Amino acid sequence: MNEATQVKLLRSAMILGITLLVCGHIVLAITFASDNIGHQGFILGAALSAFGVILSLPTKIYLTLLLMEHEESKNPNFTRSAEGQDRRRSSVAHIRTATEDDALNLSVLAKQTFIDTFAADNSEENMRQHCDATYSEALQRNEINDPNRLTLLATHEGHLIGFVQLRWANTPDCVPAKSAGELQRLYVDRDWHGKGIAQDLMAAALDVFAKRGNDVVWLGVWEHNPRAIAFYRKIGFREVGSHVFPLGTDPQRDLIFMRELGTD
Repeated sequence: MNEATQVKLLRSAMILGITLLVCGHIVLAITFASDNIGHQGFILGAALSAFGVILSLPTKIYLTLLLMEHEESKNPNFTRSAEGQDRRRSSVAHIRTATEDDALNLSVLAKQTFIDTFAADNSEENMRQHCDATYSEALQRNEINDPNRLTLLATHEGHLIGFVQLRWANTPDCVPAKSAGELQRLYVDRDWHGKGIAQDLMAAALDVFAKRGNDVVWLGVWEHNPRAIAFYRKIGFREVGSHVFPLGTDPQRDLIFMRELGTD
């Protein structure tokens, strides 16, 4: 039995259950209002109501789970899977997909986290040029709407505290893959470092890549960013090459890391 048939049957069962539940209440109401029906009417009404509950409520729950599973398998933007819910219960952050309304806050956080990470080792002018060219509100909105990108946000009590941006575009020659996805950016607010937010974002990103059918994930990381390099190595990424990353007028060297999906 295919998924579409299951959904139709479940919907029919739920409608039948609700109908029986309504009929049962009507019979009970008539029974209590009349002295001529007696206990047989009460038994019939109770039976109809019981069968209605049995058919409608569990069926509704199962149908909801089935539709969520369908959405998860078809829509790469859908992150509230069972795995995602497990992470949410064990994490201080809630991971969700960015929308247009998040563009401004994302722009502010992206600029600030980039400055916090790299300002001490780069000139103010190069930092300004890069942030202006990369993290404007308009550009973030365009990237959120780009079908070849996906932005996931980490929030706590409604406040944005981290993000990861995924991209499906050109893959470097040094990355052997049938279908690769790029982890373009991953940043967490400095006040939330060490609380597992980066791990949660990474886990959510890898889920998306896997569900999209990618066999490899790759990323670029500045050669002078030992904290990030150690983080990526710890979760299974390995160095396979390098490329030039222009920061303003400074052509810097990024190391290219990759990880096969399905590995620990």
